[in-house]
Amino acid sequence: MPERGYAVICLKTTGLFPYQRDRVVEVAVVHLDEGGRIAERWETVINPGSNAGDVANHGVSTAELLRAPTFEQIAPRLVDLLRGRVLVTHNAQFVTGFLMREFELIGYAPGRGLEAVCTMQLARTYLPGAGRLLVDCCAAYDIEIGPGPGALVQGVACASLLAAYVHGSPTAAPWIDALDRAERSAWPRIAAGTDAEWVQRDPLTPRDVVARPSFLARAAVKLPDYTGPEEHLDYLALLDLCLLDRVLGPRETHELRVLAEFSGINAAEGTALHRRYFEDLVRVAWSNGALSIADSADLIAVARMLDVAPEVVAAALAAPASVVQLPIASIDTLLLEQGDIVVLTGDMARARSDWSRELVARGLSLGTAVTLRTRLLVAADPASLTGKTGKARDYGIPIVSEFGLRSLIGVR
Repeated sequence: MPERGYAVICLKTTGLFPYQRDRVVEVAVVHLDEGGRIAERWETVINPGSNAGDVANHGVSTAELLRAPTFEQIAPRLVDLLRGRVLVTHNAQFVTGFLMREFELIGYAPGRGLEAVCTMQLARTYLPGAGRLLVDCCAAYDIEIGPGPGALVQGVACASLLAAYVHGSPTAAPWIDALDRAERSAWPRIAAGTDAEWVQRDPLTPRDVVARPSFLARAAVKLPDYTGPEEHLDYLALLDLCLLDRVLGPRETHELRVLAEFSGINAAEGTALHRRYFEDLVRVAWSNGALSIADSADLIAVARMLDVAPEVVAAALAAPASVVQLPIASIDTLLLEQGDIVVLTGDMARARSDWSRELVARGLSLGTAVTLRTRLLVAADPASLTGKTGKARDYGIPIVSEFGLRSLIGVR
């Protein structure tokens, strides 16, 4: 009987639409035990056949694809890695759509009732106010994402994010329920004889490590939380993927419409979501104080791809939109009250466990992530540029040193 736990899966694909020509070119699986601790990890590149897509999008070279096994050849082992475990991924609609399509193409069908835990959707509960991108959610916990474009890098980050959710959950009940359901899910074995060795990517090159993200990639990290229906959030996440490479041609536009209709998003709602996406990007761009010519060109290109009305574009680019920039609360007037959430980060002179006991004894709550509910961030180096300090500045949360905390709560 398979061991209980979680199986985080991450894919790299030739495109964004699994029910057309796009295929999977890399898969990574990370196992976590019941307690959310990372146990093992696997990865392989996959030969998709004739459609290798744009190497710039998925980062897998032609040479790597030529020596890689096909999905059919890696499927037996993949099924064994997923069987009996809670399937976890970030942006589950996208990942499971590709996974199920690849299984369909080889004539394999998992049992009914298969479900996936989506760390993007869970952020609405555990990280109120955070954006939807994996890197944004990880920043709230100071989870570092390793260098390189590989699926395993993203898979380990997603696994670490899930672990943070599990360890920070006030009750284990939802996780136990998910583990129980996963044990009952059917993953029929695939007949032996078709499996092949998994093939890892080539080692990182300097280009993989130092490549600077585009303006849109940097802006997407700062896009605000969306509190509407889940299917709208899934659609906005797909727009992130569509636009990061600055390409949304007629085929992609058609597929977006099809997926929107499939998700129950009508034409008016789609138009509104496109406008909101564009206006959010503009607000992020203006938050730096000015728009460069290159940034404006990128924004105009996005507006055209999303068919945003010209008058909306002109108004947004002519003057700053109402940028939601929360002022950082003054330390001089800050009063911590019972129940306020305090987050600690960095290596401090006093043991973290001692500070935890001190704060709890004073009626304060300890948080593990910086969210809109956080009242104070205590950092070993308040001037450092980390995920947590960046989030605190974005949310207007005061940041103090260990010495500053002593002063605030009257500890000598």
